Amino acid sequence: MTPLALVLFVVFAVILFGMYIAIRRRLLPPSVSATLGVFGSVVAVTLMSSSMGNHIVQAIFVGLLVGGLFSAGVLALAWYFQSNEKKKV
Repeated sequence: MTPLALVLFVVFAVILFGMYIAIRRRLLPPSVSATLGVFGSVVAVTLMSSSMGNHIVQAIFVGLLVGGLFSAGVLALAWYFQSNEKKKV
């Protein structure tokens, strides 16, 4: 893994963490948080894959797949805990 890819991996992790916190703390409307988070994740993973020497088509595919799946997982977790919090109150 190149140093640039490592930096982009950290950016990817920060984007996912920020998206989760923004949804849980209601810092932005959930649709805005989700849209920005998913877009940022896909871009970060695409750039990370590209910086590791992958062809651009492969990098875009990996970005959409990995970035999208991780974002969907974080969104599912945030939604689950948010809905459980509403039930208790």
